[in-house]
Amino acid sequence: MNCANAVLVKNLVKTFNHQEVIKNCSMTIPYGKIYGLLGANGAGKTTLMKVLIGLLKPTAGEIQVLGVDISSENKEYLSKIGSLIETPVFYSNLTVEENLSVHCSYLNKNYKEKISETLDLVGVPGIEKRNIKELSLGMKQRLAIGRSLLCEPELLILDEPINGVDPKGIIEIRNLLFKLNQERNITILISSHIINEIEKIADVVGIMQEGQFIAEISKEEFQHTDFNLENYFVEVLLKNSFERRPKK
Repeated sequence: MNCANAVLVKNLVKTFNHQEVIKNCSMTIPYGKIYGLLGANGAGKTTLMKVLIGLLKPTAGEIQVLGVDISSENKEYLSKIGSLIETPVFYSNLTVEENLSVHCSYLNKNYKEKISETLDLVGVPGIEKRNIKELSLGMKQRLAIGRSLLCEPELLILDEPINGVDPKGIIEIRNLLFKLNQERNITILISSHIINEIEKIADVVGIMQEGQFIAEISKEEFQHTDFNLENYFVEVLLKNSFERRPKK
């Protein structure tokens, strides 16, 4: 394996209670690309993301993130990753500024002076003094994306980042991710159940089912006028399910 890619996964296996949740999974994300991850609930998307950011230990396989073998003692690569996994969690009795300040204290550098700028960037300016309890789900999602950007990441891993966001907000977040990718050259791995959003933003789309990648398609392939990613997604899932049925 080499460091020509931001993420390189080879033959990853992850088991829970002797059951394989990720099965012989391999993927590649080149630097500077946006990789869209699709799959039904339970397909293994969140588990894969958790392995990449060190929240779960792989059972087997080789994984390299930002040029570092994650099985090594060198964990410096984690400081270069911004992430939002599952539902964003904040201290509900603290203000926005206090929550982000706590997060900054976990980082090696002092990013507190970037809080106001970051809130502007994700579309929730001037909420520093508001209590977390006062925020809507959509605002919390934006705040969580902002929190993931405070470390000035090279790699952004976002699990359902537009969950609970209104249509206008979805467009704004899409434009933000384009801006981060194109102007700051941030590599992005994003999952979503909103297939047409993945189609609009991703350079490459990977489809997972039952812990395995069953298809991968590039932007060049799905940009044809008669192509529909949603139909393709359903067809791939049905075909794979049929092929895996026990033969009578």
